[in-house]
Amino acid sequence: MQFLYMGFSQQANIRSYKFRGVTPKERPPAGSKGLEFQLSADMALLARHRISVQDGPTLCLRILTDSLSVEGADTVQFSSYAITLEDVSAYASARDAVAENKAARRKHRAPFKPPASSQWGRPSFK
Repeated sequence: MQFLYMGFSQQANIRSYKFRGVTPKERPPAGSKGLEFQLSADMALLARHRISVQDGPTLCLRILTDSLSVEGADTVQFSSYAITLEDVSAYASARDAVAENKAARRKHRAPFKPPASSQWGRPSFK
């Protein structure tokens, strides 16, 4: 199953993200409803874990795909879901692990130091 992001709505500090579930081979016509999912997130909870507003749909998509990855589950077990502290902290720790791994792979070079005989050497003041 694939998920199409359909947008969000917000009331006070709660943002609700809407997704539509479709089979990979055929997309439903514009007028049909299909399987709809709504995930709501407290924006203060996201801010506490430094998850930007733009990452909200990605967090929701991860929750939906994780619910399908459970053994024996061929459909998502909910149509409406409130994002919990565990969901947010798992997403934040995975994001931080990727950032640390990326930083560790970078090559750290010593700054360029021209040879003493080079014209690029430091100017000498007398």
